[in-house]
Amino acid sequence: MNEKTCPYCKERFLPSRFHPDQRICSSANCQRRRRADYHQRKLDDDPAYQEQCRASKKKWRDDNPNYMKRYLAKSRHLKRTLTGEASVVRELERLLGLARNNRVLDLKSSDATILLVCPKDTAGEKNTFAFEKNTLAHAQLIVLQGSLHALLPRQT
Repeated sequence: MNEKTCPYCKERFLPSRFHPDQRICSSANCQRRRRADYHQRKLDDDPAYQEQCRASKKKWRDDNPNYMKRYLAKSRHLKRTLTGEASVVRELERLLGLARNNRVLDLKSSDATILLVCPKDTAGEKNTFAFEKNTLAHAQLIVLQGSLHALLPRQT
């Protein structure tokens, strides 16, 4: 069989032995484009097909009258939820970055309680609550306790 060139992707392909007149390769993108082009040509050339498509769309809209309201409400809710979750995740990642970089947390600007669970020798014998270099790096558990707004950035 002779190789052919796909008009969409310009790649060479062997037509199916069951469809020797195949003009489009079998990749999903090319097949999708072929079907879309056929649909558009059919809409342009066949008024009965055009009317059938229009009636089908109208029937779907009649069967789903509040679809756009529900879709937009769900989209707004997801956006709000994801934005809130993303800011909390970003703040926790920032705190973890501070711990990895051995920086001291600015506890004065937060009303959250931070509890460190460290080996006894890490925190020092004199003052077990002192923030020494590498205290956060050796912490096995950092518990943040407080309200959610303490972690979220302040609105101006």
